[in-house]
Amino acid sequence: MPEQLALSQLYAKGVGGLRAAGYARPLPPDAALGTPLSVNRAYLDSLFFTPRFFSSVEADTSSKILGIPVKVPMFCGPMGGWKTLGEDALVECARGLKAAGALLTLGIGGSDELQRAVDTGVPVVKIVKPYRNTDLIFRKLEDAKRRGCVAVGMDIDHFHGRLVGDSVDLDDTFAPQSEETVRNAIAHTRLPFIVKGVLGVDDALKAVEYGAKAIVVSNHGQASLDCATPSVVALPHIVEAVGARVEVYVDTGFRTGNDIVKGLAMGAVAVGFGNSILLAWGAGKADGVRRLVELLGAEMRRTMSALGCPDCASLRKVQLQRIVT
Repeated sequence: MPEQLALSQLYAKGVGGLRAAGYARPLPPDAALGTPLSVNRAYLDSLFFTPRFFSSVEADTSSKILGIPVKVPMFCGPMGGWKTLGEDALVECARGLKAAGALLTLGIGGSDELQRAVDTGVPVVKIVKPYRNTDLIFRKLEDAKRRGCVAVGMDIDHFHGRLVGDSVDLDDTFAPQSEETVRNAIAHTRLPFIVKGVLGVDDALKAVEYGAKAIVVSNHGQASLDCATPSVVALPHIVEAVGARVEVYVDTGFRTGNDIVKGLAMGAVAVGFGNSILLAWGAGKADGVRRLVELLGAEMRRTMSALGCPDCASLRKVQLQRIVT
């Protein structure tokens, strides 16, 4: 069935699949709050391309994330709670990403879950939370290396807990980390280190100073700080400040192949997808996830061709027009 579905159909089918699996958390735009998420989406929708049809070319979406080849410059964001969808849900997602030539990042979860994902052969990045118990940070980093992850990182936007609607939880579990702890965490592992949740130039510069190899410009969906600068608004400024020294990724609210093109035109190296991956899994498990990545790539190639861009790197020269209606 996923082979026959267009992107909008895949998402629509996924809603029913998630409900059947007992997924209870709201998916945007069902959330009551989450200002950065809605503004992020509106901003993306206000950006337009100027095609160059007489300069059309064959386009190739293949790229690299931290030196790892991917067929489309996207990755699955670090979502937790996969076990609520079934014992094999994460493995099915990982298999779909592996088949599509994509990359998986993981957040909260146990070692067994992490190992099962790694064993599928998909490249896995472990994003560690900023635990108040800093010893746990270092144990998680060691565990990720031992189990075969290709990179690690930390969610700095969870320093003050997780925002769920208008309530905060896990603030007794997570805490702001000192410069010394972050430096030591990055130096502790030989794996590339990603700092996730960057929304300002100051944090971006500090991440580079501390030794990060990449940053993710992210509002963490709606779980970061309400009314923080939306990631697509922050992205160009951060790329200008540190894009020559680290790889810059972006997430929050991206849903289509054209969204990826816009992200890359603004300087990102890759784009993270969260809820879209869940919907794709709901539509067809591993095949649904694979189909999503393939649809994103197909839309990218069509647009890149019309823009005269043969590869992802050439998208940097594309000028986007912002039109507000």
